[in-house]
Amino acid sequence: MEILKLLENLENHSLETIYVLKAWKKLSDEKKIDKKYSFENFYNQEINVENLLNIFNNLSKTVKLFNIYKFNPEIYNKKDLIEMLNIVKKETLPNVNEIFYNSKTDGSYVSDQIAELGIKLLDNNFEELYVPFTHSFSYANFTNKKIYADFYMTKAAIIAELINILENKDIEFHMTNALKEPTFIDKNASHLLRKFDCVLSFPPIRVIEELDISKDIFDRFHFPKSKVLDIAHFEHVIAQTKNKALISLPVGFTYRSNNEENFRKKLIEENLLETIIILPRNILLGTQTEMTFFIINKNKLDNKIYFLNLNNDSFLIKSGKKTIFKDINEICDVYNNRKEISNISTIVEKEQIINNNYSLAIDRYIQDPIFENIQNKLEGFELIALEKIADVRRSQLLKDEEKGINVYEISPSDFISSNFTLECGKIKKIDKNIKKLELYKLEPYDVLLSTKGTIGGVAIIGEIKEPMVASQAIQVIRIKDTNNKKNKAITLYMFLKSDLGQSILSSLVFGTVMPQISTDEIKQLNIPILSKEQEFKLIENFELENRLNEEINEINKKIKLIHRNFLN
Repeated sequence: MEILKLLENLENHSLETIYVLKAWKKLSDEKKIDKKYSFENFYNQEINVENLLNIFNNLSKTVKLFNIYKFNPEIYNKKDLIEMLNIVKKETLPNVNEIFYNSKTDGSYVSDQIAELGIKLLDNNFEELYVPFTHSFSYANFTNKKIYADFYMTKAAIIAELINILENKDIEFHMTNALKEPTFIDKNASHLLRKFDCVLSFPPIRVIEELDISKDIFDRFHFPKSKVLDIAHFEHVIAQTKNKALISLPVGFTYRSNNEENFRKKLIEENLLETIIILPRNILLGTQTEMTFFIINKNKLDNKIYFLNLNNDSFLIKSGKKTIFKDINEICDVYNNRKEISNISTIVEKEQIINNNYSLAIDRYIQDPIFENIQNKLEGFELIALEKIADVRRSQLLKDEEKGINVYEISPSDFISSNFTLECGKIKKIDKNIKKLELYKLEPYDVLLSTKGTIGGVAIIGEIKEPMVASQAIQVIRIKDTNNKKNKAITLYMFLKSDLGQSILSSLVFGTVMPQISTDEIKQLNIPILSKEQEFKLIENFELENRLNEEINEINKKIKLIHRNFLN
């Protein structure tokens, strides 16, 4: 414990130096270096900083660690060096990865549990493992197989060599940016990438950078529009996988539209995706972001995808202030046997994912039994996609210009419990953005749906006296049938407010930090086609609800009056 506290308080260059000295001592003890350059030989003479520099320079010709690590004699005096040498000689040092990569020192660290789970999900039956974009080495604690790894930082290269020497691992590390300059090449064909039996990757999250794919001779990248490198990281992993790969990505990758949707389509249509595993949020990785394991299998025998939600109390346990997995072997047993457990895991046909616009959001496939019962009720109706009967779009921001005409902005907090919404409190001045206002201003009988932050709030706009727009948290739904717009809008409003409508909306939500529903999901929302009698009944219910709410308001006024007039 004392040595751990001492090391944690050291500056990074001193910490590196102590571990390099420890590696030097181990190589010396094992007689793997010339005696004249050995630790003991140096220690038993008058300590001289310049002499150590000369020894390391000589060792750099034969030992990779000393070629990478650059000892700077100017930052150490004789006293400092003697103190470090004594620590190395007398103390047992903590695990290399543990001291250099942890939640205190590195925001992108990978916990031991996540690393162990990743290795075990790959079955650990591989002969070799490739780990691209590596920024910690916790996975090395859980396998003795040959590891190939790459990253562009010198720190990672030094730590890989320290692990090789101090922990007897076999890591071949290349210091490179694998997206721009991959270095693990097919030994028989320099224009081809080497393919590895298994690949494990925890790439940096949502890195934004221009990637010039025209220089890639390996034909890896097919989604050039995105500046976020998540897809590029995934494409590189696939390009170097022979059999199986596991890559961790933000949970948003399972449901976001545009490029990411097109990439998911590629995974499904080429039958590469085997499993989606949702990880517990904010507890196992050095990130606030929700993470997902994508497991690729290039030798799949069916067209099905397995979904497993580990963000469930049955897998978790409290350990002090942290939440950890109870039993990683139990998780692997569930995965290996593709067990289907209510509210936790399920096997999904490829066609079902296609019908869901290639969404891999786990809530689409693992549903509460109550919701399944409600879904069954929909089977009694003929259904139609909302976009066929209405225009749907998310409102856009109109900045307050502090002069011009008054425009009212409605937000979900302005929605009333029944009847038409006629006014709201927030006023903006619009002057130069009149054209944008004309595009986004609300019309009578627009149906508003809150789909960001507060989910499922519904309003219907009445007659408008002043220009009104919706906030960015709102989807505006405008009925196309201008001849029967009012009645159609009321029936849609009543459906979305119903238990049935609300349950369907809740199944489309993604994200926990900022829950939301995408515009595409709302457009594809299946709406019951109602008979004239059914529409008339909903309009009657709309009017009845309004009358009941008016009565409730009058009762509440009387109750307030009682409270206000205490003993008259």
